[in-house]
This record gives sequence, structure tokens and C-alpha cells, in this order.
Amino acid sequence: MRHDDQNPITIREVAQVSGVSIATVSRVLNNSESVTEKTRIKVTKAMLELGYNRNAVARSLKIRKTKTIGIIAPELSNIFFMEILESMERSLALQDYTMVLCSSNNSIEEERKKLQVMIERTVDALVIIPVSDESSHLQNKVLQQIPMVILDRQLPSLHVDTVLTDNRYGVKHVIQGLIREGFKRIGFLGGGLHIPTAKERYEGYLETMQESALPVEQEFVFTEGNMDKKKGFALMHAILKKPDHPQAFFIANDMLHLGATTYLMESYTAKDRPKIVFASFDYLSYSSLLQFCHYAVYQPLEEIGKSVATLVLRRLEGDWSDFPQQIVHTPLIKVMVENGGIPAP
Repeated sequence: MRHDDQNPITIREVAQVSGVSIATVSRVLNNSESVTEKTRIKVTKAMLELGYNRNAVARSLKIRKTKTIGIIAPELSNIFFMEILESMERSLALQDYTMVLCSSNNSIEEERKKLQVMIERTVDALVIIPVSDESSHLQNKVLQQIPMVILDRQLPSLHVDTVLTDNRYGVKHVIQGLIREGFKRIGFLGGGLHIPTAKERYEGYLETMQESALPVEQEFVFTEGNMDKKKGFALMHAILKKPDHPQAFFIANDMLHLGATTYLMESYTAKDRPKIVFASFDYLSYSSLLQFCHYAVYQPLEEIGKSVATLVLRRLEGDWSDFPQQIVHTPLIKVMVENGGIPAP
């Protein structure tokens, strides 16, 4: 008999070919310890010969679990997000969970759409890196039945588990590095203040400048738009057109930093590059190549990913004893001495 997508191989046919009961085939599929190795080999051989393909959708409807975790990130090109997700995947895979990943493309409307897609796919849990501080779409009744962890960004209006980095701590310590070098004029390259991380890092910048009795020159403080490579490139271009610009800048994330550095490297020869110094949030795998950076905030990405995965798995196992939990990771400060950074006393 010919089989195709409309007439797939059934578990009954596998049982007939292998000479066992349907119940035995089911036990093999579910890795039951009651099945002998001889029987397991026989059934597995029949599956391969027949081309049996387990219907994961039908099974998920039966057990009411899909073994999938939905992930919504603002952008998939951001290495910071991807390294955390890789860490999460390593932990989740140990419990046979698979991640379903999509991007909101830094759009609140896209975030709403992708959230609906995840709900329709009946994911077992959600991990969301929100686009902004807008959270009304994350408070509908359907989501009350799905464990959800908000990553990297704090939304005070949401009563959910959150995994964060101490942004103010990181900003303060890298700016203090610039001050140790003698810089008194320090600009700020960030993003729109509707982005929770952008807002916290901007506030950390203002607090540190005030504590150090240094002026904040609004002409060189940028807090609009997305925090991406294109934006960093454009900002550095605009800054260097101004004749009396600062020599030092704090940059709010790795993509802005990469864009600003790219502009300096592409637009000037080694001899005529301006003496610009950066302190930046995020120290990633390529950061040691960014020669203008003297200080960087290193977020413990592996530990952050493990924290998220552990929290998700606990909720899926029914442990809600400390809900909602907020886990805050303290970043490390990387001093790039080879670029001219000065370690703290």
C-alpha cells in the first residue's frame, strides 16, 4: 500500500510488521523501561523500514504538552541575545525541550503578532525580551495559563518572573574608568527611553556624572531610536562633524559600539583617526578587537541563560513557591589595558 502525507504509516502497521502489540510499540516510543532491548530493536527496525514518522502534533494534543518554549527577541542579529539563547538551549535540551524562536523586529506591533503565533502553537512557556515598556498585550487572560519569563528588561506593571542585569552598577564603573584617565567631558550614545535597558543605562550615566560633578552636555547625549549598528555608525559620523566634541563616550550596547567603531575604521586611515575613547555596555566574543574601547560591561551570559532555563523548568514542574521571582546578575567590568584602560585601584 502506498503511503503519503495524506495516508501516513500508523502505529498499528508498525505493530503488525514487528510482531508485537500496539501497546508495546507505544511503550517503545515513550522509552518505557519495561521493554526489553530485543523488542526495542525489533520495533525500531520496523519503524525505519516502514518510514514511520511520529506525529508530534497529535501526541502533544493527547498529553497537553508540546515540549516547546517560545522565544520572542527584538532582533536576531544581536549576538548578546543569541549567546544567552544558546545557554538556555543547552539547559532546556537536557529536559527534552525545544525552543521556537522569532523576532519582533523592534516593533511593538510585530511583538503582538508573534505573541499570538506562540499562543496558537500552544508553547508550554514563553521567554520574552520586550521591545519597549508597553506591556498591555502581555497581560491577557490566555497568558495567565502559560509560564512566562521576561528577560533583560524590567516591566514594573507586569506580575511575572524576570531575569536582569544590574545596569546602573555596570554603567557607573565603566564611566569611573574614563574619569580615572582624566576625561571630564563624556558623551552618551544610547537608544529610545521607551526601551527599559536604554532608560536604565541613561539614568546610570546621569547619576554617575552628577556624583562626579561633571557636566552633561545635551548636544552630545543621544537617547532616540533603536540601538543598532546602523545607528551607532550614523551617530559617530554626526558627532565628528562638530568641531568641539568630547573625546570620551559611554555607549549603551554592543551594536551601537560596533557601528561607531566601524565608522572610525572605515572613514579614517590609521594615521588620521581622531583620538576617541569608549566605555561600553557588553563585552562579547569580538570585543577585544574594538580598539577604541577602554572599559566594557561584561554580562555573565552563560549564567543568565541558565537562570532563565532553570526558572522556566521550575514553573513547568509546578513549583510557584517564590513567584514572581526577580533574578539580578551583577556584571563584571573588563578593563582593556592594551587599549589604554586603567585598572581601578
